[in-house]
Amino acid sequence: MRTLIATLCLAVAPMAMAANKHVHQAVALNPDGTLSLSTHNGSITVTGSNEAGADIDAVIEPGEMGYAEDVQKTEIRISGSGSGVRVESDYSAVGTHIGWLGLGTNRVYPLVHYTIRMPAGARLEIEDHNAKTRVTGLRGDIQINSHNGPVEIADFTGGASVETHNGDVRVAYSRFTKESSFETHNGELEVRLPSDSRFHLDADGHHLGFDSDFPLTMRRMGSAHYSGDINGGGPELRFSTHNGSLRILKD
Repeated sequence: MRTLIATLCLAVAPMAMAANKHVHQAVALNPDGTLSLSTHNGSITVTGSNEAGADIDAVIEPGEMGYAEDVQKTEIRISGSGSGVRVESDYSAVGTHIGWLGLGTNRVYPLVHYTIRMPAGARLEIEDHNAKTRVTGLRGDIQINSHNGPVEIADFTGGASVETHNGDVRVAYSRFTKESSFETHNGELEVRLPSDSRFHLDADGHHLGFDSDFPLTMRRMGSAHYSGDINGGGPELRFSTHNGSLRILKD
């Protein structure tokens, strides 16, 4: 038994000692251009700026029970410039490994941590699986598709389209001026808005939890559907869920 434990410890040691990989690139991106990002695990931090172009920084590190060679095999693909820039975590060279205790095989994707600065008025598109996402200071539109990753958007004035399966979403608008939609299966949505915001709310779900600091002039209301105007109405705020909840807060 002691020999087996020692062997397992030796097998795990190279995983823990895996060296991180760092990628950095500055690219031209128009003030009204689009930056799109596709990744799997890790984190995404995006900040809007008045500076020209986009600055992209990525740190790749082993996932839980990951392997050093997989960190080096993971590539960051950056293409395009001007009107559109695409960033992609490329795991195509990451292979499978013998599972724990020699049972079966597995494929563990390394974690990729992105830190991106981009023009505040540009459009942002993100597609990920488990990454934790935080976006701050954008005026352009945002589109996010995630499976389990939590999403936080702050100091935001653009239109949003966010879809997630289990991840929670928190959005703080500095002004609400454009139609936005949020869809989740089990996650919680928290939206924070200035007290004088004017919008139309349409929220529905199979088991929908609902709470609002704003008085709502209802056009339709039921156990699973809330629809009506806030402060006389305006751009639509749409929320759809299966088992999730919606909370609207005054800032």
